[in-house]
Amino acid sequence: MKRVRLLKQFMNNYVGKGLKLVIKEKDGVFKVHTIKIMQKVDDTCPVKDIKIGDYFLHLVATNAKGQEASIVCNWTDDLLKNLMINYNDAKEANSSEITMFKDPLSTDSNKWLLSWGSDKLEEQMKKTDPIRYIT
Repeated sequence: MKRVRLLKQFMNNYVGKGLKLVIKEKDGVFKVHTIKIMQKVDDTCPVKDIKIGDYFLHLVATNAKGQEASIVCNWTDDLLKNLMINYNDAKEANSSEITMFKDPLSTDSNKWLLSWGSDKLEEQMKKTDPIRYIT
C-alpha cells in the first residue's frame, strides 16, 4: 500500500498545481497532462517487467505539434521520491516545469536526470525595477 500512496502523491502534485512535468526522449519532448495509477491484473499489459498485482503509472502527454503520446511507466520508488523532492524545490524557486531525460552517460535505461526552470522567473526579473545608484 506504501507504493500506491507514493503514486497518489506524485499524481496529485504533478496534475493541476501549476508545475508541469516534461519528458525528453529521442522521439521528442512531451508535456504530461494526465496521470493515471493502474494495476496490472493479467498478462495483457504490454510491459512485461510489471508483475501481476503491481501498480504503475500511465501518463498521457502532448508534443509541440499537439500529438498525444501514451506512456506506461514502471518507475522506481527512488525516482518518484526524487521527483517529489524536486517538485518542492522547483515550486519554492517559482519554476513552471520539471524536465526529465535519460542520462546519456549511463547504460542503465532507468537512470534519469532532472532539471527545472521557468519562464516565470525571467518574467519576474524583467518586471522588477532596476536598482538605481546615486554616485
